Amino acid sequence: MIGVGAVAPTVLAACGGDDTPATTAAPATTAAPATTAAAETTATTAMMEEAPAEFESITLSQVGGWISLDNNRTTGGALASGQHTFEGLLTKLPDRSLVPALAAEMPTRVDDLTYSVKIRTNRTFTDGSPITASDIAYGFSRLAPEKELGSPFTAYTSFIESVEVVADDELQINLGQKVPEDVLFHRMSAVNAYPEAVVEAMGGEEYSFAPTPSSGSMMVAAPFDTEINMFKRYDGYEGPLPLAAKDITYLVIPELSGRIAQAEAGQVQILDGVSPQLYRAIQDSPNLELGVARETTFLEMIFFNTQKPPFDNQLVRQAVMYSIDAPQLIEIGLAGEGRIARSPLPPESDRFREPQMQYNFDPDKSKELLREAGYDPDNEPLQFQLGVVEWAYVYPQAPLLAQTMQEGGFDPLLLVDSIDARWVSDIMKPEDGGPARFDAWVATIGFEVFTYDPDNLFRGWWGGWAEGASFETENVPSTLNDLLDQALEESDFDKQNDLYAAANELLVTEAGAVPILFQPIAHAWHKSVAGYQMPQTLGMTLFGVHPSGE
Repeated sequence: MIGVGAVAPTVLAACGGDDTPATTAAPATTAAPATTAAAETTATTAMMEEAPAEFESITLSQVGGWISLDNNRTTGGALASGQHTFEGLLTKLPDRSLVPALAAEMPTRVDDLTYSVKIRTNRTFTDGSPITASDIAYGFSRLAPEKELGSPFTAYTSFIESVEVVADDELQINLGQKVPEDVLFHRMSAVNAYPEAVVEAMGGEEYSFAPTPSSGSMMVAAPFDTEINMFKRYDGYEGPLPLAAKDITYLVIPELSGRIAQAEAGQVQILDGVSPQLYRAIQDSPNLELGVARETTFLEMIFFNTQKPPFDNQLVRQAVMYSIDAPQLIEIGLAGEGRIARSPLPPESDRFREPQMQYNFDPDKSKELLREAGYDPDNEPLQFQLGVVEWAYVYPQAPLLAQTMQEGGFDPLLLVDSIDARWVSDIMKPEDGGPARFDAWVATIGFEVFTYDPDNLFRGWWGGWAEGASFETENVPSTLNDLLDQALEESDFDKQNDLYAAANELLVTEAGAVPILFQPIAHAWHKSVAGYQMPQTLGMTLFGVHPSGE
């Protein structure tokens, strides 16, 4: 999600030696409709049945490390491995469509505020113990604010008032407000089942580092590490998406040439976070395939520490935005790949509206705002520390960011570093209760990895985690959340979009955390791998993957 996060379903084909990488053609509009129960027999499942060959071991390399192994508690690397370690009622496939997982079929509507879900009674945790309806309901209840789980899903599922066990094979979802069905289903797909007795005995934090047993198709096979974690396939898994790999390793390789070299040699079979500068090398490789998703909601953003000078002043934050040359960042830092972001919503969305407040590169405007804020940018450029996340698709932009900000009257001190370890202790809510220890950070986030709908994309940083965080502003998240709540209950499409436009205007103008551009998402995989489905969001999955025989 951070660096870690949807549109009409499409699966990306692998690219051979063509000059143009494979791309998606899916327009981002509203959430992809949930599939029917009949769709449970997916192409993925069929592929697995036709492919008896399996990997003895497979290795996936990712850009971001782990904070924990529980992707209902944290983000980063957990997003990749967590998609197989855990399951909930519904599972989201790489093409953004949904299939029943622990649910026996898609939920059915009882009335506007009530849904019934039939539960599979033959599913087990990775220790062989049964997954009960109570364990699934517990997965929802542990996201309650009073549990202080620190999960982004706490805000996203806030309209789910309760989940009741009606019978051994049935749950009832009770809503506090009417919401669109596709929104509800996608939100439900992000919540996993947990062994209640085990988690309560261990404590939520301890379990997140050693989640045994878990509810998915693979289980943890080694002690937690921030940069490499090992798993085994759970052979007792009877869900819709089995794995054709016995031993699975996820590891972090931050260095670009090292990642490609290991992939070329077949030491790493799948890797994410491929920067645009590497597309050509991968296309020219006889051993690798490339997949690129371009119409994404994968945002590069700047986060300001609004709790202390100089960025407690809105004018200074706006001045920084006018000193960022987004077209140059795309052309030079991203080799022409990327799109300017005026909103968390991509421009092809039927929800998108051009905001009145737009930050185009204007150094004179930046200096004018600094003077209005009481600074003298011509004689004493305003100095601050600018953190840039070390991931390959961000840090090449760092020198250009510093250069254009200097033109706008700033003197940024660059810090290129991992944001994972700093996220909670330095940026969100410092552990010692003191002020956040940063000035500004440029990082990438992808809330679409959880769910895709306009409410989610706005509520992510600005309506959810912004509360009490270092980048909170006067009306974000308070007024913004009110606008989003109204939009969820508004049945008129145009009026809904008016409310989303107002929310966007608020977050862009107050400028606590501001979108800069949309990044493409690209993966590479060795040709010994068949069936890899290039996801349209962040994360890597092994759904349908099997040996190619090459």
